[in-house]
Amino acid sequence: MNNRAKEKSQNKNTKDKGILDLDNEIIIGIKSLPKVPKTKKAKSQVTENKKSKTKKSKKDSRDTKKKVANKKNKPKEVMRKNVKNKKRQNDDVELRLGIEDEIYKEQRKKKQVKKKPKLTPKQQEIARKKRMIIFRLMKWTSLVALLVGGSIYFLLSSFFNIHSIVISGNEKMTQETIISLSGIELEQNTFKISKSKVEQAIKTNAYIDSVKIKRKLPDTIEIQVVERKPAYMLTLGNAYVYMNTQGYLLEISQEKLELPIITGILTPEDQIQEGNRLYAEDLQKLSNVIQIMDSANNNDIGKLITKINISNKQDYVLELKSEKKNVHVGDTSNLSTKMLYVKKVLQNEKKKEGDIFVNTDLSTKGAVFREKV
Repeated sequence: MNNRAKEKSQNKNTKDKGILDLDNEIIIGIKSLPKVPKTKKAKSQVTENKKSKTKKSKKDSRDTKKKVANKKNKPKEVMRKNVKNKKRQNDDVELRLGIEDEIYKEQRKKKQVKKKPKLTPKQQEIARKKRMIIFRLMKWTSLVALLVGGSIYFLLSSFFNIHSIVISGNEKMTQETIISLSGIELEQNTFKISKSKVEQAIKTNAYIDSVKIKRKLPDTIEIQVVERKPAYMLTLGNAYVYMNTQGYLLEISQEKLELPIITGILTPEDQIQEGNRLYAEDLQKLSNVIQIMDSANNNDIGKLITKINISNKQDYVLELKSEKKNVHVGDTSNLSTKMLYVKKVLQNEKKKEGDIFVNTDLSTKGAVFREKV
């Protein structure tokens, strides 16, 4: 029994000696402790010791004593080897740490930004002035932004909603028609309306010559229009096409107005639509017709003209239906003299149907009247 107790105490001592004393060890840069390698011999010895313990016979006690003696010597050799390996590992770690520390220092020196040189008092004053200028700019821009934002918010508020629409200058067109064309609605913000778009929308009607939109703050919109007035008519089947002095076709209607009818135009029928205009050649002839009508009105003959044929620009023909006469004016030369001759013939040849020619040489022949037989 004493032998067994001694063996146990010896085994404990050998195991304790195989354990490193970490309290007195200082390990730098090692994340995990090195494991003591176990040799094949140590493993075999442990197994043999376990087997030897199970044997109870006294005969094998001598063998176990020998094994224990051997066991005492071998762990000492293992510990020496472990200590040597540990020293080598520590030396390697220290060497590696030293190299890495030097590399890190070099990299740190490269990354370090060069310190700015100290500024002179003059340079400091210039920098201070620059900072003050930037600060003032920031302050004023922020104030302007606040003012602009506040004013926009106020202008788009309900305070400037439209409560009334005033129309002026209209004769032919009704107020309701103009408001409908404008697209403006009550309780709409007045600053959300595009004046140019409203003007274009109203001018889509052929009777509108020009439009002006005015805002009367805070809640009124005024629309001023200038209308085109019909001065002549064209015939289109059984209907009449109203036309102004600029050649704009204003309206197609069954109602006949007390206006002269223009015949002999070159503009095709498919182009005679509301809002369209006569062809360029017809417009040139129309300008001559206006001169003839102005001269006729000055001599009190304009009211008698019912038709004007413009097919030949060298010989404009006027129809005077109430007088049952046609007047061959010729071109637009000497219109005032021609109208005087026409007026004289009308006075002398009343109630006679025929043609008056003033397209000849008036200095020798004067006006010629040919009665219809």
